[in-house]
Amino acid sequence: MAASGTFGHPHRPALPGLEEFAGQVLHAADRRGPAPFSGRRMVVVGAGNSAVQAAAELAETVRGTLATRGPV
Repeated sequence: MAASGTFGHPHRPALPGLEEFAGQVLHAADRRGPAPFSGRRMVVVGAGNSAVQAAAELAETVRGTLATRGPV
């Protein structure tokens, strides 16, 4: 899950290898709660409020990682 930009204007960066990635990629603005991800593995990318909130909510139901460039 990417969490960059704003909910009104989410930023979806072009990532190398994304075309070959077999998993699901979505932006935090598209998330509707943790239930659809129960039991799955997930990486939340970002250090802002949306990313940290999503990671905290998902921690109850998924095996997840919060990836940031620096400390949160």
